[in-house]
Amino acid sequence: KTPLYFLRKLLGLKRVIKEIQPDLLHSHYITGEGYIGAMTGFHPFVSTIWGTDIYVRPQKGIDEKLFTKFVMKRSDLVTADSQDQIDAAVELGASPDKCRLVQWGVDLKTFRPRVASDVRSRLGIGDGPVVISQRKFQPLYNIDIIVQSFSNVLKILPNAHLILTGDGFDEVKVRDQVCRLCIDANVHFTGYLGYSDLALYLSVADIAVSIPSWDGTAMAILEAMACGVPLIVSDLASNREWIEDGKNGYIIQPRDHEQLTDRIIELLKDRTSSERFSSQNVEIAQERADHEKHMARMETYYRELCGRQ
Repeated sequence: KTPLYFLRKLLGLKRVIKEIQPDLLHSHYITGEGYIGAMTGFHPFVSTIWGTDIYVRPQKGIDEKLFTKFVMKRSDLVTADSQDQIDAAVELGASPDKCRLVQWGVDLKTFRPRVASDVRSRLGIGDGPVVISQRKFQPLYNIDIIVQSFSNVLKILPNAHLILTGDGFDEVKVRDQVCRLCIDANVHFTGYLGYSDLALYLSVADIAVSIPSWDGTAMAILEAMACGVPLIVSDLASNREWIEDGKNGYIIQPRDHEQLTDRIIELLKDRTSSERFSSQNVEIAQERADHEKHMARMETYYRELCGRQ
């Protein structure tokens, strides 16, 4: 994005602030909207980290790093969905006492354990084991590794099925890979799913896989946990805040398709571990990932900030 882009956005935001005179300004995504919000000089100013904006963009050049530090210094409150992101923000100049951990959270009335035999019937998958990935078709999420691993799983468990939800600019590449591996009869592309439909598809899954190369706390993980789905996740600090290897899921290296293959087969065959992971994930989600509780916490922070002015 060019300097002219940011100037236009800044002038537009200043006009809106003058017109509506808000009590608080909240920008999401540090290396973009965060820059613009910080440059208005408006307070109280809240900035929320998304992931790439703290893990990747500040490392691309000195200008991005300096602007990120500028946003951190200007923020009266910085929120993030993982402690790992907060630690990164502090390294870039955020004041620790102004940082708060706030999850997007999950609607626990929608995402919960249930039986959805109609989804199995709709997909024609019978009673076969099901692996699901809810991540987008983008290089970051390593969907190619999931597909490669699943093709190996089919050599041991030929009645297994893989459900790929979502969309993304690499979808054609993934579909081509599925065809080349001749596993299209066992792989199901759902396209983008609404909230309620996604919960139904999760309910038929025996395993959910989320192996990005970097990430904060992924909604995909929290939604799967709330539905009681055992997880295999990549070895990231943010994932370790939710998954303990061998206790409520498995942790692997993000690009290791052989390790992923082994873990999928192991978990599909080991019902005792699968059931233990499932029950513990539901318990953790209900305790730590309730959307309503986290939004109530965010509202409290808003009120505290506005009360100071």
